[in-house]
Amino acid sequence: MISRRSVALLCLLVVGLAAGGAWRYLEVMPVGTGETRASPDGRFTTSVTDWSERSFLTGTPRRWFEYRLEGPGVRHALIGTPVPGPFFGSRSAHRVIRWSEDGSFVEFVFPDTTLRITTGTGTGTGSGCPPADLAGYETERTASGFRLRPLGWRTQRAVREMTVSLHPPGEATPGLGQRRRVGADIVRYALARESGGSGGDEITLRAERATATGILRFEWRGQAEDGGEPDLSEAWDLMASVDCGT
Repeated sequence: MISRRSVALLCLLVVGLAAGGAWRYLEVMPVGTGETRASPDGRFTTSVTDWSERSFLTGTPRRWFEYRLEGPGVRHALIGTPVPGPFFGSRSAHRVIRWSEDGSFVEFVFPDTTLRITTGTGTGTGSGCPPADLAGYETERTASGFRLRPLGWRTQRAVREMTVSLHPPGEATPGLGQRRRVGADIVRYALARESGGSGGDEITLRAERATATGILRFEWRGQAEDGGEPDLSEAWDLMASVDCGT
């Protein structure tokens, strides 16, 4: 017959093993940080998460990226090896998710790699805009225009960029309630501010102006110190320099 002392010792052993296992799981459980953004029309949500964990038995570390896209009739989940680049996530002002203006695709932009996932939607009516050649800037072609970044942006902690695209007449963007003269043109624009990490707040300036052939649309992204006023001089200068052949 098993004594009470043996039963008590057995119970303590089981409880100890369970507690130790739970503690070990908390030590090695997956931990992630990432970025989530909605499409311009709010129909889709995409995210990228940088996950890491350790083996329960050996403690061997493992790290991976997880990409997700969800919306009406669309549900994608991709897992891949980590891509080298600046730290991103809730504690960083660096952003890697870039939506197309019509929501037809989303890009995950890293210094040496860009991953694109399509949603199967979007107007597809953008008439395109030839890339500009501006001194001091690197140009990258996009679906309906181009993207400008300062030379050497891959080594910069806070990356500034502007996307430019040309769209058919009548596609004016709602919500651009402010106006400013840029060169000889009147530009409609709106400014958005999002709290960032150690690099400061993220500033997004969306603007557009009418041309003889359509609507020229701009989106500039930069940073400002917490509570400080953003320096938009670069954005206005780029707008004045770009005409898309119009």
